[in-house]
Amino acid sequence: MEETINNLTTKEKIIEAALEIIASEGFQKVTIRKIATMAGVNIAAVNYHFGSKEKVLNEALEHVMIQMKKIFNYLKDEEHSPEVRLEIFIQKYSKILFTYPDPVKNLIHQSIHEHSVSNNFQEYLKFEGIELIKNTIHQLRPEENDSILYMLTMQLLSSLAFPVLLGNRAVDIFGIELNQTDNQRAYTKLLVKNILR
Repeated sequence: MEETINNLTTKEKIIEAALEIIASEGFQKVTIRKIATMAGVNIAAVNYHFGSKEKVLNEALEHVMIQMKKIFNYLKDEEHSPEVRLEIFIQKYSKILFTYPDPVKNLIHQSIHEHSVSNNFQEYLKFEGIELIKNTIHQLRPEENDSILYMLTMQLLSSLAFPVLLGNRAVDIFGIELNQTDNQRAYTKLLVKNILR
């Protein structure tokens, strides 16, 4: 059984450390030494669990994708109205986008430029995630046909991703820091309101 400290296994601590470095410094600044230091382990432990920096980064990306997929479960929660479900989904989804902007940019880059590369999240979106969003919007706008519902779904996902793609330039261009909680809430409400029209 793997040793756990602070309720995380050594492997989980390494992944969390890699994600923290990616979030604060970007992919290019990640090194095995930085990961080991931040995780509180030695370099040998990182190599033992992963074998290379690339494998740590791939595992970290997979970790983010798993978290993103879990957020879609809020759209399945029948205890809430479709409007509330959509609002919760947007809040949680945007939070993870702003928490892990570099992995998100990497996923988007893969989707646009690397057609031969498919990841679990792209497959999930294609076969389930898009449909969950579309069906929730359909409950809010039953009069719309499938084409309009897919367009609204694309519009929603694009509205969530664009500020992340811009990064700090969003503040320069629009003068709004969407990484702040109050601004995120206002943006979420505005997105839901636009869909309800």
